[in-house]
Amino acid sequence: MTLWVDRLIKPSPTNEPPAPREQLRNDLAVAATVIFALILAFGIRNQVFTAARFASLNEGVVRIAYPERWVMRADDGSGFIAIRFGSPSIYDSRIEVSSRPINAGETLDLARFDRGLKLSAELPGYRELEATEMQVLNGAPAIVTTYGFIADPTRDAGATSLPVVVEAQDVMFLHEGYFYVVSLRADAADWDANARNFAIVTDSLRLQQPPRPTAASVSTSGFTAGVQMEGGN
Repeated sequence: MTLWVDRLIKPSPTNEPPAPREQLRNDLAVAATVIFALILAFGIRNQVFTAARFASLNEGVVRIAYPERWVMRADDGSGFIAIRFGSPSIYDSRIEVSSRPINAGETLDLARFDRGLKLSAELPGYRELEATEMQVLNGAPAIVTTYGFIADPTRDAGATSLPVVVEAQDVMFLHEGYFYVVSLRADAADWDANARNFAIVTDSLRLQQPPRPTAASVSTSGFTAGVQMEGGN
């Protein structure tokens, strides 16, 4: 085997070495091939990381993407739960989507307030950190809240692992008679590592900041329409 490698590497004694111009041309060709292979590899890698599946809610009224490698645990037509098994934390990162019909006279602010009350009653150590006005779909108003709570996934199994501080964001909006909540949750220590996965969800919602208000929409007090709201739940 060594003999064959030496024959391939060493120049042939019967052939003249390439001229400097030919050698430069060969080097450039090799470099171009390597660069193309690297670009192709990165493209394949990005396609793997951004591969997604779609879930339809309320007979196709809203379609929301989730990472293809995540496992769908529940899907009743009005919401779903997708979990990233194999997360570094004992708390598996997850996407929880729910929807319900809007009550008579209910606004987004009222629905968001009701959501906050339920979370404060259900989640240990719940604390809302921030709430921001955003837009989804074709400019529909949305509210994104960031909050934290304490989870103890191993308690029911009798394990002695420490509880986990979970970071979460809820994207809430009204659309065609329904109130939607798209909840992104992960161990606070792994939140940044899930950014690419969560972006698949928010990109499918076309989540973005609302246009900046014009001078005519500025109040006499000097404050614009509330782009930033304080959390208080």
